[in-house]
Amino acid sequence: MAVARLIPLLGLIAVQDALTGVFGAPSIVATLIASRAMGPGRALLLSTVAQLIGPFLFGVAVAGAVGDEIVEQSVVFPSTMGAALTATVVWMLVSWYFRIPSSSTHALIGGLVGAVWASGGVEAIHGDGLLKIILSLTLTAPLGIVGGYIMERLCYWLARGASPRVNRVFNRGQIGASLFLGLAIGSNNAQNAMGVTVLCLIATGQLTHFTVPTWVIAFSAACLALGNLVGGMRVMKSVSRDFFRIRPIHGLSAELSSAIIIASSSLLGGDVSTTHVTNMSIIGAGAAERLSMVRWGFVQKVLMTWIITIPVTALLAALVLTGWHLLRGVF
Repeated sequence: MAVARLIPLLGLIAVQDALTGVFGAPSIVATLIASRAMGPGRALLLSTVAQLIGPFLFGVAVAGAVGDEIVEQSVVFPSTMGAALTATVVWMLVSWYFRIPSSSTHALIGGLVGAVWASGGVEAIHGDGLLKIILSLTLTAPLGIVGGYIMERLCYWLARGASPRVNRVFNRGQIGASLFLGLAIGSNNAQNAMGVTVLCLIATGQLTHFTVPTWVIAFSAACLALGNLVGGMRVMKSVSRDFFRIRPIHGLSAELSSAIIIASSSLLGGDVSTTHVTNMSIIGAGAAERLSMVRWGFVQKVLMTWIITIPVTALLAALVLTGWHLLRGVF
């Protein structure tokens, strides 16, 4: 019976993780393609391989923060996790449909908090753990802007007096930076799926305490990479087109900045919105050259999504769980 309850939850996790790949992959390769450092096919393949390997390289500190520090595990039931994951997937699909680079991390945290609040009350939410996650999500995006700006100015300083052929150097540098960024994003994003998978294992009685089995890491990595490969092209074109015309120096600056921030966060156990960090790094790189280069209307859409995602998915998860309980009472 416990295994029968686990299977649909793993299905929801697979969908959520794959959709995260859809959102995350474009952030890795959009600048690579827009600056013509690589073609779309090769760039997407590079990011897919990186996201498949990345989850094995940077530990499971983020998974522990998501699954062990935010909510009280004793009030997490299969229906709780089902509601959290359903709300997450619904919001991600809505964001994908409207082509807005949304944050799967915000959506997952909101869904988890809303479902657990509806299941066990506000006392089931660990305030310190939630605050840690929110601070990490909030601070890393502005750091992306600062990092992109600094990297851009540094690249200009290093290339002072160089001929236009220096763009070839920047393009080659982008390949290595994109690989590093893909590994970092793969690690951070997959650990969100690892955290909720372990919660589902605990809720269905498969585990008695929080630990991340190797098969969970492989499962999360495979779903993330598959989503990257299958759905990345749609959002990739949107991200690379809607900010500004990206040149090799912008791409290298944004990718290096994003990779350093995300990799550091993964090692320290800080959950981040990899989509927002990479997007803000692109903005910072563009702003370092000229503020008017950035299409601020699109940036406003990103920031609005950033603000509303956690409250909306929390409310949606609470409604899904309440509706499920009401249906069970009727039938």
